[in-house]
Amino acid sequence: MHRTLLPLIQRSILLLALALAFVATPPALGADDPRPYRVDTAGEGRSIWLIPGLSNPGHVWDDLAGRLRAAGYRTYVLTLAGFAGVPAVHGDGPFLPRVRDALADDLAAEFEENPGAPPVVIGHSLGGFLAFWLAATEHQHLAGAIAVDGVPYLAALGNAEATPERQRGAADQLAAFMASLTPEQFAQQNRMSLQGMVVDPEARQRVGDDSVRSDPATVGRAVAEMLTTDLRPLMSDVEVPVLLVQAADSGANDAMRAAYAAQVDAIPDHRHVVAEQGRHFVQLDDPEFLAGEVLEFLARIEQDAGDE
Repeated sequence: MHRTLLPLIQRSILLLALALAFVATPPALGADDPRPYRVDTAGEGRSIWLIPGLSNPGHVWDDLAGRLRAAGYRTYVLTLAGFAGVPAVHGDGPFLPRVRDALADDLAAEFEENPGAPPVVIGHSLGGFLAFWLAATEHQHLAGAIAVDGVPYLAALGNAEATPERQRGAADQLAAFMASLTPEQFAQQNRMSLQGMVVDPEARQRVGDDSVRSDPATVGRAVAEMLTTDLRPLMSDVEVPVLLVQAADSGANDAMRAAYAAQVDAIPDHRHVVAEQGRHFVQLDDPEFLAGEVLEFLARIEQDAGDE
């Protein structure tokens, strides 16, 4: 994600930064709302679910989603509750498990409707974390999973000895830190961090314009849960093909390449590639490379389905 190995707290703050400039907290979703995310659907064919990262709007996937629809796929583009103006959820319970459970239900429904063409999930950053989680626990309803600069356990990228137990205190402090910042501090953090995440100024501005409408409490809770949820022990249970696309700036460092590779090594059928240019937002900084890798991955799935 970044050019050098960062201490855990710095790395987490950078991931938080996409939501650190907010104008107003969105209203909360009611307890009876069926899904903790908004979904925009278009196209026809096998379903591809696209999950954005921390505080990100669904439109970060516009380029890839358009290419997928042109190639004959139906896209489901998410924006998570509490991010980019989508209302936050009520309650103090875990957030990411609620998202995972809702996605599991939707993927199961998709599979039941069309068992001959199971869906594929693609996630960026936090969305990649969720893609790994679904690949491990819902593989019977999936044809494959792709993570774009996201990993099964974020904390281990900066510290190979990290464990959820050791990170719990830091995670709680990080969530509290976020909640304590003023709007001006949020804005300053956002400006600084986006500079290191997106190369193109216009794309960076567009992401920032929507990230300011995120609920910082939700974002803080999501990061704390990522730091205290280690999915690596589940990776040997993954029974579908997986593609990990690492960002070019983190891939420039041999140690970080190895750290990413180690996170997916236990997955029986996986491929790990590094983007050729750009930063954390591969879908914005290197869209041609990402689209080529994704379409090649999907072509293999279609071929395997035809061979059955």
